[in-house]
Amino acid sequence: MKTDLENQLKALSRAAKAERLATEAKQQAQRKAQIEDVNFSQAMTGVTPLKSRNQFHHPQDTSPIKVRSQNEVDLDAADYFYVGDTEHQEPPPVFSKNGRGTDDIRRLQAKHWPVVGYVDLHGYRQDEAQEVLNEFLAYVQKRGVCGEIVHGSGLGSKDYAPVLKHTVRRWLMAHPQVLAYAQPNERNDGAVYVLLKQRRRDHDES
Repeated sequence: MKTDLENQLKALSRAAKAERLATEAKQQAQRKAQIEDVNFSQAMTGVTPLKSRNQFHHPQDTSPIKVRSQNEVDLDAADYFYVGDTEHQEPPPVFSKNGRGTDDIRRLQAKHWPVVGYVDLHGYRQDEAQEVLNEFLAYVQKRGVCGEIVHGSGLGSKDYAPVLKHTVRRWLMAHPQVLAYAQPNERNDGAVYVLLKQRRRDHDES
């Protein structure tokens, strides 16, 4: 009698387990069918796509090193602008030198001018960063007057000293083609918008 009862309980347990597995399989199939039937365009309704950024990529020179003449060396020195790292005073978060400082800085932070170029200097040494910046400013001037430079806050530097940040901003203050720069806001000190002189088309294209 006891054996018959045990067999009945085992049979009921197996039946209940089989029914539970069948129910779970049915539910899983329904969920899969719902996922496959989703209309992607409907699911993306209200989602704003990311805008592509005109990011400046510094070209890598893989050509062999050649000895240049003195004339070529003098020409390169005239075309490139460098600022050393001897000054340690912290540059201001905003700067302008064309007599309309307040207006230009406010317009920069409000993105009055289209940002036509973007460069990220993370990972560059100071000398590399200055070379990239020279080429970046030329890149921006061919397309407009405003670009964005990301130099970082310097929190990962030795002793948390923002060496690259200070060098970049001092460099911009002294560069003859730069009219103004401004960091986006008080909380974001790892980047600046830069305003350049408008390119003289007649001179450059002649």
